[in-house]
Formats: sequence, C-alpha cells, structure tokens
Amino acid sequence: MIEEKDNVTILLDNLEREIKRLRIEYNRELAHMSDVNIEFAEQKVKELIKMLRKVTFKKYSQKFRFENLLARYNVQRINYNRLLDVQEKKYEEMRQKGLITVPLSEAKGENKKSSSVDEKVVIRDIISEEEKLKRIYNDYTRKLSERNQNVKVPYEVFKKKIYDRFQHVKQKHKQAKLQVRMVEENNRVKIKTKVVKDEE
Repeated sequence: MIEEKDNVTILLDNLEREIKRLRIEYNRELAHMSDVNIEFAEQKVKELIKMLRKVTFKKYSQKFRFENLLARYNVQRINYNRLLDVQEKKYEEMRQKGLITVPLSEAKGENKKSSSVDEKVVIRDIISEEEKLKRIYNDYTRKLSERNQNVKVPYEVFKKKIYDRFQHVKQKHKQAKLQVRMVEENNRVKIKTKVVKDEE
C-alpha cells in the first residue's frame, strides 16, 4: 500500500516544483522571450519557503531536503543576476563603441515581438534582412530554454558576430551570401554559418 504523503512532504514537493518553474522563467527572461513573469514565480517560491520555515520537521530527511532546496534557489537567483549583469555590461560596451544605438530595453522588446519561423536563413544584406536573423535567434533561445540552459549572448551581440562574419565573407567573395542556421549536435544547440552562392 502506498503511504499517503504528509503535509510537509507535499509542501516540499510544491517548493521543488516552483523552483524548477522559476528557473525556466529566469532562462526565458535571459533569452528575452515573451510572457515572462519572474515576479509571480519568485513570489510562489518565497511563500512556500515562508510556510516551511514555520514547520517543525519531524524527520531529519525533510529538514535536509528543505535546506537543499533553499540552497538551490539561492544559487539559481545568484546565477541569474550574474548572467543578467554580464549581458547588460556586454551590451553597454558595444553601445559605447557605437556598434549599437538601440537601448537594451527596446532591443529586448523587439526580440519578444519576433516569432519563431525558420531554422535556416540565407542573408544577402544584414541590415535589410535583419528579421531573418531575429527568427533564427528566437529559435535558438527557445531551444535553450526548453533544455533549461542559459542564454549568454544578447541578440545585439549575436547580430554583431554575424555581421563581422558577413563582412569577412564579402571581402573575399563580393557576390556571396551567408547561410545562418540552428543545429542540434551532441545534445547541444548551436548557430552555424556557411558561405553559399544561391539560396537553398
């Protein structure tokens, strides 16, 4: 006969579930995805922690589990804030060099407006075909989020890398185009580029 869960175990199960949900929200925010609600997810976690702090644990295993979940939550929060700070610093460095003119808040908003459509695009001109890059980037960040992996490169930094690659290609082949595609290899999600003559 399956033993019925006591209230403390139920609360611990709920806390573990909400911490996992919060991690997903953190990753979605770092990927600049739409419909992110970190405040709500954090509030749910904090409420459960507050309830469990008032509980008298009858089993050491329950107290040990609670302490582990607390540690996991704190590490998650620290890592999220660190990655957010890294993104903002990279963005600011590029803005000061004149490589980016759009404020970070607006750039995030533009990323969230773009929908995921293609997994492969061919670029003839970075400026006029930027929407294609946005779709690839959103596919990439969506895949990372699904795998609970952090997005470390903001869209504007990603665009600059593609732009540099495109300029290098153009110096060697004036009529060349650049294919940008998302691939999944060895359980990793990557963005790859290659030179093409005709659109595939």
